[in-house]
Amino acid sequence: MKQKILIVEDSLTIRRMLTQAIAQQTGLEIDAFDTLEGARHCRGEEYVVALVDLTLPDAPRGEAVSVLLERGLPVVILTADISEDKRAAWLETGVLDYVMKDSRHSLQYAVSLVHRLYLNQSIEVLVVDDSRTSRHRTMAQLRKQLLQVHEASHAREAMAMLEQYPGIRLALVDYYMPEIDGISLVRMLRERYSKQQLAIIGISVSDKRGLSARYLKQGANDFLNQPFEPEELQCRVSHNLEALEQFNSIQESANRDYLTGLYNRRYWFNEGQKWFEEQQRLQSTLSLCVLDVDHFKQVNDHWGHAIGDQLLCHLTRQLTQFFPDAMIARFGGEEFALMVPHCTVPVLLKRLEGLRQQLRQHPLSPDVPLFVRASYGVVSVGRVSMDEALSEADQLLYQAKNTGRDKIVSQESAI
Repeated sequence: MKQKILIVEDSLTIRRMLTQAIAQQTGLEIDAFDTLEGARHCRGEEYVVALVDLTLPDAPRGEAVSVLLERGLPVVILTADISEDKRAAWLETGVLDYVMKDSRHSLQYAVSLVHRLYLNQSIEVLVVDDSRTSRHRTMAQLRKQLLQVHEASHAREAMAMLEQYPGIRLALVDYYMPEIDGISLVRMLRERYSKQQLAIIGISVSDKRGLSARYLKQGANDFLNQPFEPEELQCRVSHNLEALEQFNSIQESANRDYLTGLYNRRYWFNEGQKWFEEQQRLQSTLSLCVLDVDHFKQVNDHWGHAIGDQLLCHLTRQLTQFFPDAMIARFGGEEFALMVPHCTVPVLLKRLEGLRQQLRQHPLSPDVPLFVRASYGVVSVGRVSMDEALSEADQLLYQAKNTGRDKIVSQESAI
């Protein structure tokens, strides 16, 4: 993905405001110039988008926009004033959008637009329309938004495309299609994909009353009448993608432990069960470990809860480093669990011993000479349930606790 933004704006105040806001909110690298000459070396392969002033000292009539478009840069115009005729003319040339320089809110819109375009580079969408002309016109508009676009000419092809490209997050579905119309396709899609998995925008040239309502009742997220303005399509697409992202962000927060960022107990027993069953279906070797930090209450009592929290985060970093292939969860307090695919118990024991030695050799910090000591219970998961595997691992963990702590105990051996 491209990581750089170009700003060509002669107003020092606006240039600084945009540069600071984009850097703070997106973390992207920014090249900023006050003239077209300053941006003479910039090329499309370098930048996500260029924010370009229409009236620069060396390009007073919008020449910078034309030059940068020719170099393959997606361009958003910055302007203090634009007539309807000029707006239509610039959009016709291939400009993505325009931003009025009349308020702080407008500049914030520019920052949000930049972030949206950056994210769009990795988002797949599907256009379903039997009219080749209409389909390609819509696809061209979506590609201008930097989206990865797939196409289908009828419902059955659309279903096949979604199977082939499971990363598709948005479908635009026309109403008039052979055999299966757009509303019926929406109904079929909703039997497989929830609104949080796939956003759907219904589209139609029809002026039939109630069509939009029928789309929405069958599960579409939105509706557009054709022909539509490029800005309207852009806004509807952006709003629906943002809604998906907000839901996924909320869901991710609900699945994560607030302190360590690991999955929580709730996720482990819900989604983790599906992962567990999939590994069993594939007959993949699967090992499971539960671990518990030794004498953690003493750490909190002596050093304070803030240091205790740091110790848990220190352990988390080591776990994720040693087991990047595992599902790792914090069950609560000082208890953790991990499932490791394609891994036998002897191999897992060696990896855990490597982790244990690493924890022995590296304190929490130079100022806090605390070392993580933990007890581990390890099992091989055969055809048993997750609950049975966890129960057995717990018993081995408590065996490690009761025979001296700082041990790894498995069905086969103890270290």
